[in-house]
Amino acid sequence: MIPRKTALCAMVLLLLSGGCQNSGEYYSETPHASSEEQTAGREFGSTASNYYDLQSAVLSMISAGRQVDTIRVQDYDGSLEEDLDRITREITTENPMGCFAVESLQFDQSQVLSYRELGITIQFKRQPQEIAAVRETPTREELEHRLTDLLSGYGTQGLYSVTNLEDSPDDLYDRVMKCWYSMAEHAYGLASVNISSYPAQGEKRIVEVNLTWTENRDVLEAQSQVAQEKAQQICQGFQGSTTYEKLKFVEDYLHQQVQYDDQAMKAVIETGGRQPRTNTYTAYGALAEERAAQSGLAHAAKLLLDQLDMTSALIAGTNGGVSYVWLRVQADGVWYQYDPLGSGPRGTAGLMSDEQAKQQGYEYNSNVYNLA
Repeated sequence: MIPRKTALCAMVLLLLSGGCQNSGEYYSETPHASSEEQTAGREFGSTASNYYDLQSAVLSMISAGRQVDTIRVQDYDGSLEEDLDRITREITTENPMGCFAVESLQFDQSQVLSYRELGITIQFKRQPQEIAAVRETPTREELEHRLTDLLSGYGTQGLYSVTNLEDSPDDLYDRVMKCWYSMAEHAYGLASVNISSYPAQGEKRIVEVNLTWTENRDVLEAQSQVAQEKAQQICQGFQGSTTYEKLKFVEDYLHQQVQYDDQAMKAVIETGGRQPRTNTYTAYGALAEERAAQSGLAHAAKLLLDQLDMTSALIAGTNGGVSYVWLRVQADGVWYQYDPLGSGPRGTAGLMSDEQAKQQGYEYNSNVYNLA
């Protein structure tokens, strides 16, 4: 028999230890992180107390390409559930980096007495290196600068985060081509241009540009070198000095020495001017192979005018509704439109004022070209 005093002590110890198993009356809870001993050493990605903290945490994960994280939510101001729905919607449909990189977002909550643990899982549709490759491009001018670098180096992909961008898809394509035509010494072999925006519209977007080329970089650089050397050789025989003499020299050479590739115009019409820029559409075709389409002749005119110290720039637009390339030239401090194959009224075949060019059907994208 157990002594009464011993039995009483045992009961007291049992009650103090919480060992009572009276079913339906005893509540048991494991306090996961209710004490300092249990929370010590637990790491969180960050702490959130409002919507903006949550948004910042998710955007930080996206920028870092991190798939899983846990944040601590404490003293939260607002409805956590509503804010999580809002963040999911905004990240996947409105935020540029979210639209570009995120396939889906998932949140898992667990209550820990005085706070909540929020597990965040991101499924990405982009590789971390692609996310890291996005370049901040605050203005359209900076975008054009970066596009020119990409094109002149015969690159294949550019990713740009652009602010205050109002371009439509056609505007973006025309802007890429403006940059390609702006550096005639490297304008060779562009096979295709594919552009995507994230989101599709909006002043702040990530613009993805993917390029393909007709030849590898070494071949295209060699063509560039040959065309420039050929232009230099051609202009060594020039004896004149006036604007008229320079333009007439260029026109006569192109008319007499370069065979016009009229078959190439069919591809231009069929593709709306988005055909691969094979040799016939470049200065290499005109000057080295002596056969070129209309745009190839305009490219060649640009290289020849460079050699003759005339300031000029190529313009891509339409003539009579068909994709067309011509130039602006500066003569005696005044800018003129210039088509070396045209029939302008100013003493040479294709020199026109802006108004005369417009009357004769030369049109360009004024959202892209600022020629005022």
